[in-house]
Amino acid sequence: MDREQTALFIGHRDCVELKPQRLEDAIIKHMEQGVRLFLNGGMGRYDEMCASIVHRLKQRYPGTRSELVIPYLSFNISNPDLYDSILFPEELEGLYYKAAIPARNKYLVQHAGYAICYVEHSWGGAAQTLRMAQKAGMIITNLGDVYAQSL
Repeated sequence: MDREQTALFIGHRDCVELKPQRLEDAIIKHMEQGVRLFLNGGMGRYDEMCASIVHRLKQRYPGTRSELVIPYLSFNISNPDLYDSILFPEELEGLYYKAAIPARNKYLVQHAGYAICYVEHSWGGAAQTLRMAQKAGMIITNLGDVYAQSL
């Protein structure tokens, strides 16, 4: 699929303050605008919540797919049934696992036109990936209100 039909999820491992309905509304908005492929990194509660919502909404939005992009082959996939496919990009082969995660995040940004985010602070991998998405000119929806105000 092309980037105009692809969204990725960027978020902190924990998302205690995020209401699932708010996230679902954002995902539905993207589906109604034609997004049909959702890329997921599969790391933490935010990614799991996103995958679960997309999985449930696929019946209402035919042609929707959810793809898990793993950073290394020994990656622990907590619930593979939530995804239509699991991808290990060959450019990540041979990378040390700590280098593989940022490289995987770069891959995600390069292959999507939209980002649905939950980034509340300016440090860590989620914030770094959000900055990468901004530089790439992606259309960004950030549900992390605190950090969103400082963008």
